[in-house]
Amino acid sequence: MVESRWEMKVGSRVMATDGEYGQLQQVIVDSHKEGIVALIVRQHGLLSPHTVVVPEKEVADATDYEVRLNMSLEQVSLLPEYKSGAEVVVEGRKYEVDEESFAIRGAEGLQVGRTPTAQRPGMFESQLAKFERERQALQLRSGHTVFCRDGQAGKVSMMLLNPDGRVKGFVMHAGHLPGRNLIVPVAWVQEVDKGDVHLSVEKTALEDLPDYSGDYVLADEVNNALWADEILRETDYNEMETTVQDGIVHLRGHVITHMNRTRVEDAARQVRGVLGVENGLVVDGDLVLDVAQALGSDQRTQLERISVGAQHGVIILTGEVGSAAIREAAEELAAGVPRVRGVTNYLHAPNVVIDPQEDRVHEPPINGEVYATDMLVGVVERVIINPHNRRVTAFVVHGYFPELLKPSEGGLSSGTAQVELRAVAPIHLVRYETENSVELNVNSVEIVQNHDFEPVNFMSPPEDWQPPYPYRWGDVLFEKGERK
Repeated sequence: MVESRWEMKVGSRVMATDGEYGQLQQVIVDSHKEGIVALIVRQHGLLSPHTVVVPEKEVADATDYEVRLNMSLEQVSLLPEYKSGAEVVVEGRKYEVDEESFAIRGAEGLQVGRTPTAQRPGMFESQLAKFERERQALQLRSGHTVFCRDGQAGKVSMMLLNPDGRVKGFVMHAGHLPGRNLIVPVAWVQEVDKGDVHLSVEKTALEDLPDYSGDYVLADEVNNALWADEILRETDYNEMETTVQDGIVHLRGHVITHMNRTRVEDAARQVRGVLGVENGLVVDGDLVLDVAQALGSDQRTQLERISVGAQHGVIILTGEVGSAAIREAAEELAAGVPRVRGVTNYLHAPNVVIDPQEDRVHEPPINGEVYATDMLVGVVERVIINPHNRRVTAFVVHGYFPELLKPSEGGLSSGTAQVELRAVAPIHLVRYETENSVELNVNSVEIVQNHDFEPVNFMSPPEDWQPPYPYRWGDVLFEKGERK
């Protein structure tokens, strides 16, 4: 299981729930616990910008370019104001933070001290009373110079955190441009002063550190590596989804062989900066075996002449069975295997005519643009799936359709005005679909006239139902009465 990671860079934008508030200026850390206390955030767009102290618990997520809060703009503006050199107040607790703080790693983590002055002696946390120790905090920011035992190594560019605010480490840019971006564990930090971070290792130890790359950059590089593999490009490339979270590559989709599954994983691991791979790719041969076992274990189908094949997750049933009921049972048993993408049923049975629509499994892309014959009408919002064969039977189009006027001699007519609507497009209206669009074989008036979306006729799948690739659970609706 991949542990989520926050990537926090001073200078990145800070987003409230209803818009952008400002920029991240500093991170305040409880050095004893090595966890964040608060963020110092400066508001945008004012001659005298308001700078506030945001408690760590209000951070919803952080990436290499953005920090997202759980608060509205108004709520952020009401937070305590931050003034340089003053105490930081977080939820009633006061913390002492100043530019002269430094920290040295002791038995219980980084212990804060201060450079002695005539007005204030330098003291470590361990020399303070408990209530005073709990008030000590440390400023961390991008731009600190990093030193190893044998000399300067680079600059801090970003801090890496657990979602609970614990500091995992930081990203260091090492060497001259372009150089390398390395992930340095917090355990290596021996000392932090006003402008420097000192590590407990020599430079040679840096060679074994993993590289850091932003998740979006890594995803592009992994996809490029898969495309560069001629075998994968010709077979499975378009049947997979690659996402990257916290340097971990997640693979979803279907491949034709175990060898290709291994090729995909190996190609992803070769990309510099990838920290690991979670391979969720499903092999056709495994699905065939699972479906065959399901058919062979059921009294209705175990004695029938049924052949099972698969093509990128779509199960293909061929052969002859004794009745329409057995044919339907075989289809439902195949669809009951969770990783099946869909079932194409070519089984012959007495008095059954095979539907020519079975020739192709349609998968309208979520958020894909939908074109009628006369105009762009909207985007795919949800898909409606028949759980008995795991195939899309229709999809919900959210968009702007022509407003229908009163009936005329030639029937209903449409005006120039458009209204926001949701319509249900049956799958037989699809002329073809691409990776990011769907083209219909009817015009916009026909859609809005005959296929209005009525939410009461549909329901969400059971929570434990696994949707077929490429869909997620929230993308899918069932028609009422079709619950699996």
